[in-house]
Amino acid sequence: MDDRRGLPLWGLPGAGRIAALSLGVSAAVVVVLVTLGLTAPTGTHPFFYLGLAFLSGGAASLLFGGVGVVVARDRTPTIPALDADFFAGVRRLVLAMWWCALVTNALGILITLSIADGAGGDAPLPAPRLAATFVAAVVTMATATTTSVSMRRILPRG
Repeated sequence: MDDRRGLPLWGLPGAGRIAALSLGVSAAVVVVLVTLGLTAPTGTHPFFYLGLAFLSGGAASLLFGGVGVVVARDRTPTIPALDADFFAGVRRLVLAMWWCALVTNALGILITLSIADGAGGDAPLPAPRLAATFVAAVVTMATATTTSVSMRRILPRG
């Protein structure tokens, strides 16, 4: 059953799956990054932790985008003008969180790559650790892209 503007009365179709994906991937990436940080070998360059912090920023932006999706999914239609403003704000939120994930993941990967071979007597990063770092960044960006594109298609334009 729809209201006059074509919005479903019980939330947005498909938004629950998108929210679950965003929130689940965000939590999983944070767990992986914390594990990488806690199990880093002795002698690892201190900037490796800075790179992990930037990658965690990408996961945090994915978390915020997922929370925005949950709020949009659970919104009950009210006054048309307020609904249009609200959904326009959520559309901007998911786009901004995509940009934030892109920038923080790029910085995290660049920092990790710059210290990967070991500089100034620091131990080089093992290949599995680098691979896990890159996989975390790729999964975060893929999910942030999916969330942004899907929600911008699902949400009504203001």
